Amino acid sequence: MTRRQLLIGGGFAAAAAVLGLGAADALDHPEFERGLHRVGLASTPTVHLPSSGALEHNGTFHSRYTNGPVSWTVSHPPGAQPLQGTIFCLHGKGANHRFAFDSVHVPDAAAYLGLRLAVAGVDGGADSYWHPRRNGSDALAMLLEEFAPMVRSMVGDLPQALMGWSMGGYGALLAAERARNQFVAVAPASPAIWLTPAATAPGAFDSPADFYANNVFDGLANMNGMAVAVACGTSDPFYATTRNLVARMTYPHADFFGPGFHDTSYWASVAPSQLRAIAPALA
Repeated sequence: MTRRQLLIGGGFAAAAAVLGLGAADALDHPEFERGLHRVGLASTPTVHLPSSGALEHNGTFHSRYTNGPVSWTVSHPPGAQPLQGTIFCLHGKGANHRFAFDSVHVPDAAAYLGLRLAVAGVDGGADSYWHPRRNGSDALAMLLEEFAPMVRSMVGDLPQALMGWSMGGYGALLAAERARNQFVAVAPASPAIWLTPAATAPGAFDSPADFYANNVFDGLANMNGMAVAVACGTSDPFYATTRNLVARMTYPHADFFGPGFHDTSYWASVAPSQLRAIAPALA
């Protein structure tokens, strides 16, 4: 039985009617696809890469910007050959510093491409959205002023790049715009971005003023000269706003828009393409 037969035969034609669509049209409608994804009936195909055997270092430090202990992981490939660069990885809402390693498998993607990269992940807070908040926390300052210098002391003064997913994709864009002289590349996937304060997810910003003060659309020009590689699945709820973001980039960049949802399977599948696109900046 094909997927189309299964869905229509299982009563999804009725669900399509709620959207005012015919059953056949609904199967290609983004909102309907997202609904199937939410109930586990659709997903991005999983990509499995060989294990890189990367060596990991884990620890915590006390951050003056988050007023508490912050956990981190830094990995590097085995062997004595020199490293080419460092990828700072920003996790999404509800995740932590292990996301780049356990879910997206960034070290494996880098090794698959033959890139010798240090990969660094740090806890930015479950819902900090990587910017200064009303409660006094500032995950962005923690990243730039505490974690990044610590990583440099561990792996050396290498070219630095950013990756991030969902909330972390937004954070990667914001960090690249605010610290343009520090990073040579940025590769956000499915960034959690909105065009107006009213459209934002609850808790993403403290107020409309907070939204506008940290609006990544306004700082896009600051990434001119960086290697930029943006990815988003066509069934992702942020697909339209990510398209809008990319359309405003008046400088060379790479973008990857193809079948996929707002999930780790999509992010892991597109990570090699994003790393390949920014690799020249790290060489």
